[in-house]
Amino acid sequence: MFQEINYEDELPVKVQVLEIEQIPWHTHNDIQIVYVLEGEIELKLTYARYRLSKNNIHIIHNEDVHGFRALSGNNLVVILSLNVDYFSARHPSLDSQVFTTKVSENIATYKKQLALKVHMFSIISELHSRKRGYKNRIMDTAHTLIDSLYSDFRGFTVNHEKRTFEHQVSRDPVQMERISRVVTFVYSNYPYKLGLSSIAEAENINSYYLSHLFQRFVGDSFRNFVSMVRVEMSEVELLTTDHSIAHISSNVGFSNAKYYVENFIEWFGCHPKEYRQLYGKEILGRAKNRFRQLPLDSINDVIESYNERPAFTGASQQVMSASLDFRKIKNGRHFGSNAPDISPGEFYSGYDAQQDCLDVLKSILKCPESAAIPQASVDSENDRRGTLTFNGMKKPLYYLRHFLLGHQGTIGSFDDWYLMTLGNEKAALLFFNDDTDTRHDMEFNFFNMPGRYQITEHRLCSDSTCLSFWKQLDFKANLSDGEMWQILQMSAPRLSWKTVDSSGSFTYSASLDPHDIMLAEIKKL
Repeated sequence: MFQEINYEDELPVKVQVLEIEQIPWHTHNDIQIVYVLEGEIELKLTYARYRLSKNNIHIIHNEDVHGFRALSGNNLVVILSLNVDYFSARHPSLDSQVFTTKVSENIATYKKQLALKVHMFSIISELHSRKRGYKNRIMDTAHTLIDSLYSDFRGFTVNHEKRTFEHQVSRDPVQMERISRVVTFVYSNYPYKLGLSSIAEAENINSYYLSHLFQRFVGDSFRNFVSMVRVEMSEVELLTTDHSIAHISSNVGFSNAKYYVENFIEWFGCHPKEYRQLYGKEILGRAKNRFRQLPLDSINDVIESYNERPAFTGASQQVMSASLDFRKIKNGRHFGSNAPDISPGEFYSGYDAQQDCLDVLKSILKCPESAAIPQASVDSENDRRGTLTFNGMKKPLYYLRHFLLGHQGTIGSFDDWYLMTLGNEKAALLFFNDDTDTRHDMEFNFFNMPGRYQITEHRLCSDSTCLSFWKQLDFKANLSDGEMWQILQMSAPRLSWKTVDSSGSFTYSASLDPHDIMLAEIKKL
């Protein structure tokens, strides 16, 4: 079941490009970052299953039991492996850290995960080109990548219902660091008797206070978390040996086999004996590897976008991504005839694309029945209020136009800050926060709507317009394909879902930062 990763070229880093049919369950001593380029795969990771589709990214820790299987006919997956023994010299307790990339649509975490991807593909680009000094550049980028894991992806909360760790941003880095030390201690010492008193003493705080902190940050009690870690770490012995349940229970730190079984059922969904019978044949050595490894040349189009060091240094998995065909751009999709004679920085100086979008929306809400939907247009020397910049990037007004075209219907209600339209078994809400300084909570009360509803949220963030990101690049005139793609990804609306069970009435609420715009689609299931 253990698989050793063979590193090459005297580097503690390895990249594989795979077409996966099935990879049996196995473990290794190193960290892997999985990125899906095409198609869909299922990742089995300890007690959870993750459906990974295009542009999804996930981290596999050392000693995690994991495996893959295809969910679509064609897939293309990049796996970056990092040698824990080597990198632990600079990054303390790397072998027992918990990093989570399952994130929300929050723009800050999105940027952080995007940067993680940028670091990953910078390494791949260096391995592909092998220009002079590439090993040193790979090592520098790998250390930066791991630093970002420590700084941006250690906060997590336990989701019992989904049996997953989910990323959580903490506004208190001191306490987050403390909780991280506690989690590391648990993973390093789970076979032994563990209590909060001795850990609290080492942290120089009261054990009651530490218990409260742990519950608040992790979302579960210290005792339950220890039990979860123990059953997680029992999986290898359960699947690879015929040891008794009592023997395995004792080896991972349980004083009572009955308590082990109860916790195993809670996290794995069945009795340990049943789990062994069902999945013992899935492990490496009993099941066959069925995948095809491809050369780095097979993803040339992606690698070319990262041949220069990327300008963005933040990171995340994007639930909704902007649509962009690189080949159409390379084949000459230009807007040169609309380009002004002055520099982009001068042309867009003092111009606020989000405010422009809000002005149009407020004008529409004065009289929605007779309002005209903005026409598709490109910025020109005489007009900066188009739906696209003069080099073809999508402005907030582009997405507003798309929203309005897609939800023309009966006007249910409106005010100077929102519009609701009605269709067959669905409704759409378009609302915004016009305040320049204060975050607002918006609330809508629905009546006579029994049933189960899915709410899909599209959020246009005021700090994430294409122009705000272009400004970070000093409005350079000739953006590369990779930079255009990154800007379009980050400036697209953030997408999220909610589900509501209604007996007849329900309240929908959302918080908007200053100048943010939201479209919420409400559909009966």
